[in-house]
Amino acid sequence: MAKQNAEAQSGAAVFLEVLRNYGVEYIFSSPGSEWPPLWEALAEQKAQGIDGPTYINIRHEDTAAGVAIGYAKATGKLAVCLVHASVGTLHASMGIRAANFEKAPVLFCAGESVTFGEGDGSWVGSQWGRYLADYGGPARLVEPFTKASYGLPTPNTLAGAVHRACQVAVKSPQGAVFLSLPFEYLAQPAVLPAPPGTTMPRNPQVDTAGLGEAAKLLGEAKAPLIITENIGSDPQAVQQLVALAEMTGSIVIEAQQPGYVNFPRDHDLHGGFNATPYLQQSDVVLLLDCIVPWYPPSKAHPKNATVIAISDDPLHERAPYYGISSDLTLVGDAHAALTGLLEMVPGYVAGNEKTIATRCDAIGTANVARRAAWIEVCKAQKSSVPIDTRWFSLEFEAVLNEHDAILIDETILTHWTMAESMVNLKPGNFFNALSGGLGLGMGIGMGIKIARPDQPVVTIVGDGTFNYNAPLPALGLSTEYGLPMLTIVANNGHYRSMKMGIEMLYPEGVAQKTNVHYGAEIDSTINYAAMADMVGGYGEVVSDPAEIRPALERAFAAMKEGKPAILDVKLGDDMEFLAPMFAKIMQD
Repeated sequence: MAKQNAEAQSGAAVFLEVLRNYGVEYIFSSPGSEWPPLWEALAEQKAQGIDGPTYINIRHEDTAAGVAIGYAKATGKLAVCLVHASVGTLHASMGIRAANFEKAPVLFCAGESVTFGEGDGSWVGSQWGRYLADYGGPARLVEPFTKASYGLPTPNTLAGAVHRACQVAVKSPQGAVFLSLPFEYLAQPAVLPAPPGTTMPRNPQVDTAGLGEAAKLLGEAKAPLIITENIGSDPQAVQQLVALAEMTGSIVIEAQQPGYVNFPRDHDLHGGFNATPYLQQSDVVLLLDCIVPWYPPSKAHPKNATVIAISDDPLHERAPYYGISSDLTLVGDAHAALTGLLEMVPGYVAGNEKTIATRCDAIGTANVARRAAWIEVCKAQKSSVPIDTRWFSLEFEAVLNEHDAILIDETILTHWTMAESMVNLKPGNFFNALSGGLGLGMGIGMGIKIARPDQPVVTIVGDGTFNYNAPLPALGLSTEYGLPMLTIVANNGHYRSMKMGIEMLYPEGVAQKTNVHYGAEIDSTINYAAMADMVGGYGEVVSDPAEIRPALERAFAAMKEGKPAILDVKLGDDMEFLAPMFAKIMQD
């Protein structure tokens, strides 16, 4: 290793100083051989008593990326995640893509070599010339699904590039930024110091005239509909949305994959998670921080409504296709726009309060009856074996709310059942971890636990999803850093969504007739709960519906003792009751 001048500040030290200047609290890292210069800089920081980022060591790139995403989503703060060279970057690429898709402000960094050991770089190690290097470096690998991806061409740009990367990650729309930091630039004396300025960009605001037009449309509407997926990232916005819906007499739909609790699900104006039954009867539709309000885009588009889209990225510019069209498209901070609408709309509803109240009563009567009927169906499943997900959802939600616990959901079909059945989840206590790929849920849960250490955290995954996660690194992180989390495996014994595809495409096919479903089967004899024993945690298999709540309470008790817990819950087939719902969505 090249010896450092005791008086010189290394590139790694400058990198760390920039992060300190931006108030970065944690560095989440899956270790790689390019990071010794940073570890030395962290040791110097600690020895000198300098407050700065806490280094969290994580033994899998997917888990590290998930932790960074969870922390960023729970706090809104910049997260930093370090992975290893091209090979580690490839492992983490699903998480990097997810951070960008989920608008989580995360700076991802990996190393590379620019000398390959030649000249005065012989200390970097032969692995860089043998199997760690790729054409274009790691930055090239993730460029298609990041906000920015950059490999430093010279040590002169290190300080400025890190400084800019922090700003770009938090600039609206937030997302993933990737920097490739050559090993040599980190270890050698820095060329330039950390920049003095650390001003974060301010979010762009929606055009005032356009917002006024939207307020007029909503205020004068006869049948307004609001669709949102992510406005609940700020729990205070939920109450603002309630006020707007009540003021205008709007039905509120959370779309099919809400990222948060965006509207109280027991509220009279909550119309569920499928907009299509309401679209053709609506005259104004507000898409408020929404990605996919209906499906398919062209078929379901409302024929007689004015569609308003408000988001920091309403056109979804990086998506290869986005078929949702709007008549009024407003770019800017959706939360600030919601505040503005609340100030403007009253002038347009004045004199119509009685009509709007009557509309709200009619909507409420229908929604209360719909939810009550569904809950009665859920309660009727209390003795079903295997455990019916509808009954499990009622028991599960009751325990979550009793303990003020946070739920992270990385399920597919189980998500639909829980969304319909768990109507009392608290805003701020739910995060959807599904982002197209599977395997980030446990990491996201751990990141949220780091952000909110005083609340219990529960991550639910399917048995197929659990196999995509890296449970041992997550459990190790939990025990090493004192971060107990409950993981629930919603175990139906197969990849049910894969089997669903066969059923929908080939209802009279050979696979159905012979009960041979390739791509769907999972060994149902595996005891996932036993993994908790490996780290001194608590594990239990739950197959009796009467034991759901007692088992959950035992798991929560274990968490209070600082132990991670896993419950392997044996569930039945959700498609037996979800199939008619899906068929109706496609028909509508």
